[in-house]
Amino acid sequence: MRLETEKTSVQDDLLYTITNIQRFATHDGPGIRTVVFFKGCPLHCPWCANPETWRPEPELFHDDSLCMGCGRCVTACPKGAVAVIGRKARVNRTLCDGCGSCVTACLNKAMEVTGNRMTIPEILAEIRKDDEYYQASGGGITLSGGEVFAQDPVPLLRALKDAGYHTAIETEGAYDLEKLAAALPWIDLVYHDVKHCDPHKLKKFTGADAEEITRHLRYLKDSDVRTIIRIPVIPGFNLEDLDNIRGYVKDLGFSEMQLLPFHPMGKGKWHKLDRRYPYEQTPMMDKTQLDAWREAGTEIGGH
Repeated sequence: MRLETEKTSVQDDLLYTITNIQRFATHDGPGIRTVVFFKGCPLHCPWCANPETWRPEPELFHDDSLCMGCGRCVTACPKGAVAVIGRKARVNRTLCDGCGSCVTACLNKAMEVTGNRMTIPEILAEIRKDDEYYQASGGGITLSGGEVFAQDPVPLLRALKDAGYHTAIETEGAYDLEKLAAALPWIDLVYHDVKHCDPHKLKKFTGADAEEITRHLRYLKDSDVRTIIRIPVIPGFNLEDLDNIRGYVKDLGFSEMQLLPFHPMGKGKWHKLDRRYPYEQTPMMDKTQLDAWREAGTEIGGH
């Protein structure tokens, strides 16, 4: 794998809103990878593990367990969006613009802004820290979210390919087909969600358009880009419909599928955003619940 170290020609002033750059990922493509999480998603899946990626703008995390109720954040906030109620800070999400003044004022790190504006050179600088691991393992870079196409990934993908990286994206299918067509020349691997094949259930639970997703999947099938279908397995949503979903995927001509068992590990993020987590009482799925699928040759993904 060729990794260029000299400065590439990129749009240095273009800003992406990124919630996290996760190093040493092993479930998001071949080898050791860095995953760049884009902010912004048109869907609102009630089991989402990354709810901080829904809104496109920076947001405030507030950890109630760390809050001392000192009121420094109240004084610091220029929007008057914070008040101390019951000895704990409370954030008016309508007024808060994620400026971060309260983060600086907080002595106990109870406040945190999620969503950093980053240029392509800044993202590349983080990615390059692990070049030797990508080379040794056949790894690369995965763009995830949120929904990657909620922002324009093409300039970043071009910069990554110019630098010699293997590129993958993880997408939910909620995007304009033109965006996918523009990005595909710079993508080596696509992970595409299929949450359900029932249009009404899909729309009700997630807001997604089943016809739009089918159209995108057919386009991908006609391309030369390797595509792996990922099916999040959610109790009460699609657990009983897996046979139908697999049939839908196979009818479209895809043979590579991964089942992603439900986990509640994003629960704390919902709380930090002052949102009620709908799956509060739902336990993590045991992978043995999907043994029959494993025996049938379907890959069971990791948490």
